[in-house]
Amino acid sequence: MDATEFFDADLSDEVAVETLKNISVPPCPEIIVALLGEAQRDDIDFIRISRLITGDVALAAAVLKSANSPFFALRRKVQSVQQAVAVLGLRNLLKIVYGVVLRQSLGGAGAPTLARFWDRSHYNAVVSAYLAGRLPGISSDDAYTFGLFHDAGISILMQKFPDYRQTLIQANAAPLAVTAIEDEHHHTNHVLVGALLARNWYLPDQVIWAIRFHHEPAIFAETRKHATPDVCLLVAIRLISEHIVARFLNYPDDAEWEHTKEAALGHLGWFEDDIDDLARGLAVDLREIQAYRAG
Repeated sequence: MDATEFFDADLSDEVAVETLKNISVPPCPEIIVALLGEAQRDDIDFIRISRLITGDVALAAAVLKSANSPFFALRRKVQSVQQAVAVLGLRNLLKIVYGVVLRQSLGGAGAPTLARFWDRSHYNAVVSAYLAGRLPGISSDDAYTFGLFHDAGISILMQKFPDYRQTLIQANAAPLAVTAIEDEHHHTNHVLVGALLARNWYLPDQVIWAIRFHHEPAIFAETRKHATPDVCLLVAIRLISEHIVARFLNYPDDAEWEHTKEAALGHLGWFEDDIDDLARGLAVDLREIQAYRAG
């Protein structure tokens, strides 16, 4: 997949393509490559996986803490990485490792402090997976990964452009054409950078393209290349997830919500009253996760 593919109908925008060449998108960490390789095997070597994780002290500590969090609701507290791997299984382990190494890769020395950003990414992953579980034909694992990664490009652009924070504030206040404001100021935007990161990290195609289109609700009504049914579902889930997470954290909605909620709900066959029911269903789990993260 070439970088220019992400421009779809805007392939003539050579300035944006050139800008992307000058932005450093982190390569896939070796631990992810190894875990994805194990996932392709018929006989998964969990002992080798445990050793790989244990070799990174920070990752091992994060895996243990995450495995014991309310989100995974284990009956007994695990005491070692090997226990965590055995109890969680590879699918859940990948979720944890993705979250940890994403923050490690994008939040290293010299990176701006983005506590609110990482909080929202984590909650969006959890809520997106929950919403996907209430819809037929969409993977909760893909929804979780998409929720975690969909705004990762923001962190990369924050490090690249000193004035990007101001651009982001302006974009979040705009009801439509969010990425157009980024393009105007920086000749690229976070959806393109995030999609390239997702491609580099070998995420599923539907997650890559959902990241690319997640500020384009027009895909619900228009035929677009790569906007498959799964991609459209993920984009709709993202819009509702962002709203539920903002409500939970007592943050104001971005201006985009009021202009896109009807399209997102209509695509899923839901109504605004359904959001209240979904939020209530998530409240206990989110409060437990919040308390655990604060502890």
